[in-house]
This record gives sequence, structure tokens and C-alpha cells, in this order.
Amino acid sequence: METYLNRVSAFDKEQTYTLDDRSISNGQSQWDLQDIENVHLSFKPTKHYGNIYQCAIESRSGKITLSNRRYIGPASFDYQSAEYSQFIKILLLNLDGYGLTNFKSGKSKSNYWLEVIASTLFFGLILIVLTMFGAWLASLVFLAIIILRLIPYYKKNRPMTFPARHIPDHILP
Repeated sequence: METYLNRVSAFDKEQTYTLDDRSISNGQSQWDLQDIENVHLSFKPTKHYGNIYQCAIESRSGKITLSNRRYIGPASFDYQSAEYSQFIKILLLNLDGYGLTNFKSGKSKSNYWLEVIASTLFFGLILIVLTMFGAWLASLVFLAIIILRLIPYYKKNRPMTFPARHIPDHILP
């Protein structure tokens, strides 16, 4: 039996999720593993915090969102990456036993390509304007920042499906 303490935001209350061979529960609700229809792992960085991973579990009974970052208080978070990774790996292996094998990671294909195209156009226009006004150094710095921030983000959020025993390294902390 595995347990995981989770609080995604200030608007949620802290919950302890318990996982066994047949179900996942939080004390108030219980979701049978055989009723789970979809598991989606994603990378969700913010402006100030770059190491945030989430797992959305969809069941006939509702939805659960788990994160490796637990909200403690205003601007205070606890990163529990090892516990999160362990809980998710065991969850996926248990679900694999019930026949759910098409786990997803990243964004949807349409969202992913929309973000790639929009950011390419937006940042491309900024680079063109900077170089038109002779700000070569500023455009090179801007380009380096874009590459260092966006390329890893797009690699981690590339849409894909995977089996429970082969979770991609980039989608868990």
C-alpha cells in the first residue's frame, strides 16, 4: 500500500491518497482502478518554478490531479519528487494489470502545435524587429534565452503515449 500527500494549490485542501491493488482513495472518495479511463502525465512549469510535474487521472467517478509540488502556504512549496515518482510508477503498474495500457504524456497534439507555431511567430517577429534596429547583441541574448527555456519545455510536453513499464524519463521528476 502506497500513500501520497497532495495539495496542488491554495484553493485545494491537503489530501492523503492511498493506493492499493484495487483502488485509490483520499479518505472521502474511492476510485476503483478498473474504472480509470485515462492517465495523463505533464510538465507544468511556471514563471518562477520550473520543476513542476502533474498527473491527471480520469475515472468514471471523477478526476484526480496529483503534483510533485505540494502547496504549504503563500510562496511556500514542498517538492516531493521522489515520492511522487514512486507513487505514479506503482499506480501505472497497477493500472496495467487492469488492461489500461495507453498512458499519455505532454499536451494534446493540437495544443502542442498551436503553441509551437504561435511562439515561433511571436518570438521570430521580436527577433526581426530587434535586428532591424541594429540590436544584434540584444537579439542574440534574447535568442539564447528562448532556446534555453522553450526547447526543454517543448521536448517534455511533446504528445506521446507509452506503456506502464516504459515511462519516459523526461515526464517524471
